Amino acid sequence: MRTFGRVRTVGILAGAVTLLLGGPSQVHAAEGQVIQFMRGGTGYWAPDPWNGDPGDAIRACDNTTDGKGVEVTLDIHRDGSIDRVATTRGYSAGYCSPWKTGNLKEGTLVRVKFMVVKGGTVYESHSYDGVA
Repeated sequence: MRTFGRVRTVGILAGAVTLLLGGPSQVHAAEGQVIQFMRGGTGYWAPDPWNGDPGDAIRACDNTTDGKGVEVTLDIHRDGSIDRVATTRGYSAGYCSPWKTGNLKEGTLVRVKFMVVKGGTVYESHSYDGVA
């Protein structure tokens, strides 16, 4: 019984450390907003208005002073063409881009890509396929 308790505690602590250090973790909020935590920043996709934020919108936030930025792209219809970009490029840590939004027909297929970037290099990338 003691061993199980220790293993569980270690697992919980490892998960907490990963989140605190900026390890990747995707969270789906109750209202349908997707939040991607990355090493150094956070990306947002809000298919519907949520908690005062606009719907069909992306946003990028840079949380660390590592010289890298956060970029979020939206590919409407998943056709390989980037239709919206939210980025922190050129700004200091602590900056969040404005929401990049525009109404999409309900049920439209989208691909949201969350990236940690510097210059032309992508250091971390996560994609989310969903619907508007």
